[in-house]
Amino acid sequence: MRIDVSHARTVVQNIMQAGGMTPEQAQAVARRMVASDLYGHVTHGVAMVPMYLERLGDGRICADGTLKTLQDHGSAFSWECGRLPGAWVMEQAIGQMLERIESHPVVTATIANCGHIGALQVYSDEIAQRGLLGLMMVTDPGVVSVAPFGGATPVLTSNPMAVIIPTRDQPVLVDVSTSVTSNTAVRNYQEAGRKLPGNWLLDNQGVPTNEPSVLADDPPGTILPLGGEDFGYKGFGLGLMVEAYALALTGYGRHQGHKRGGQGVFFQVIDPARFCGSDVFLDETTFVRKQCLDSTPAKHASHAAPSACCPPKEGASCLGSGPSAKNGPGVRMPGQRAQEKRADQLANGLAVDDAVVASIDACAARLKVPGLS
Repeated sequence: MRIDVSHARTVVQNIMQAGGMTPEQAQAVARRMVASDLYGHVTHGVAMVPMYLERLGDGRICADGTLKTLQDHGSAFSWECGRLPGAWVMEQAIGQMLERIESHPVVTATIANCGHIGALQVYSDEIAQRGLLGLMMVTDPGVVSVAPFGGATPVLTSNPMAVIIPTRDQPVLVDVSTSVTSNTAVRNYQEAGRKLPGNWLLDNQGVPTNEPSVLADDPPGTILPLGGEDFGYKGFGLGLMVEAYALALTGYGRHQGHKRGGQGVFFQVIDPARFCGSDVFLDETTFVRKQCLDSTPAKHASHAAPSACCPPKEGASCLGSGPSAKNGPGVRMPGQRAQEKRADQLANGLAVDDAVVASIDACAARLKVPGLS
């Protein structure tokens, strides 16, 4: 189904508000959920409405509470937010960071015990439009699904990170997990009755497998770090970096035994004007972007990757995976496909799976507010 973007935001906002959020919280959540779908991150989009209502009901997301300032040094601040809605918390943090960057070359924020914030890429616009360089890392210390490279016992989880690189053209938007795939993707493959496209997991004996059900075994299997069987030590190292920045630095770590649902967030913005100067910086990032796009396409094959977010339907590719038919083989910059998808859906309506529409309409009916259809 194609749904008007404003209508989708209004429906999600009304459902979240009926579920207990304040109007401001509900608006922020709706804005970022719909943005996730616009960018093609369907696993973090409006499909999460039922899960958010469940978390509001069991306390994993709290609508009541206040942001607590743990430290504030002007260019760096640290918050604890008692599982307040993540999108709303992130918008408050971005507002602070953009205000403070006027007075400081670098502004860094850490947030402990934050409600689920969704796809990292949806927080890139405000940063890129200001010509700022951004770095984000986030993880949930209550989730273990990734074993350290060489091990078979889960210690870490998918530990995503994002980089925002402005240019004079489209920004470069890196948004990746430090594991081969995510917990949600594995669950989607299992629910669809499909094998994974490759040996992305280890069973509980440490044997590589493409069987998604091993994560539900007792003891559970694990997701391989980014780089897989051969080069997973690289993803393992990046995963540890996220642990240090998003958990240890926030003071919200695994050793404290937190329950699932609260995230640690690291967010930093850098103003190139205070270093080499904005023009010099943008000259370089724009040049490198163009050089990459002008690179002669490889002759061996398209670099289309198997879906890491959801199993494709028969005869169709998954949203967000592989180059689009429009681009064909060759180089595609990080975030390029997402920005093309966003432009298309803003013009032609949000593409939402029929099953997702039905689940949202059911939530709306239960809460006595209008649904999507």
